[in-house]
Amino acid sequence: MCSYRLDAEYADPTPLQVRIDTHEKYSERPDDPGADVLAALSLTGTEHLADIGCGDARFLADLAARGHQGPLVGIDIAPAMVAEANAIPGVRGVFGSADRIPFDDDSFDVITARHMLYHVGNPPSALAEFRRATKAGGSVTVVVNHPRACPYTGELVAAHAATYGVTVGDAFAGTVDSDTLPAMMSDVFGDIRIHRSDNALVFDTPDPLIRFAEALFAFYGIPTHHPRRQDISADLRQDIEDWFTHHPGRTWRDPKGYIVVTAVVDAG
Repeated sequence: MCSYRLDAEYADPTPLQVRIDTHEKYSERPDDPGADVLAALSLTGTEHLADIGCGDARFLADLAARGHQGPLVGIDIAPAMVAEANAIPGVRGVFGSADRIPFDDDSFDVITARHMLYHVGNPPSALAEFRRATKAGGSVTVVVNHPRACPYTGELVAAHAATYGVTVGDAFAGTVDSDTLPAMMSDVFGDIRIHRSDNALVFDTPDPLIRFAEALFAFYGIPTHHPRRQDISADLRQDIEDWFTHHPGRTWRDPKGYIVVTAVVDAG
């Protein structure tokens, strides 16, 4: 058995970049969770904002490019991602975790946590930490996927991994999704606002689907250094190419979606 490890997945930013690019290029409808977050927040441009689990800091880079004048902080547990944030003018990268933010109480006007809360062992504890670090009257916005987003691609990767004795284990078992997050947020913050997006990935050729599937490998117990990774990749590629050969004119459609949940921190 080889379980999912967060540090293995984010040691190299390339798989994350592939996933982001795939969602931008191959979504059935325009897919822009960053824009949905901005719409939920209605920023003035002066806020002290922290993005928790900032990844490659594209969201923060976009804010900086838009002329955001307030301090922008990217917090991540992966040194490679902290380095990505620090490489962006106007952004400060900080090593830290969602359940132990390395800042004082009431530090931020806004905290965002986009597509990262599933990596936290105790999501309600992380939400309480977000509240602690946010000023009264400030906002916390969290984005999570629907349950079993892109299930067909995930099942395909898991099946090929299992052929070589690899199983994902319990480390990536989802504890939070669009079904469970609203109640968690309500328990911590009270009133919340929800924006829901339903969509799908659609592929009409094998290569982009192969790249996307390979970008999921670490989630399914196949890190870069796995001794059978090349064998699994070769089998996966052949399987996907065969699918398109035997289904001429058809597309591979994989449903997905997310919610954006926003809360205002009260003075209590």
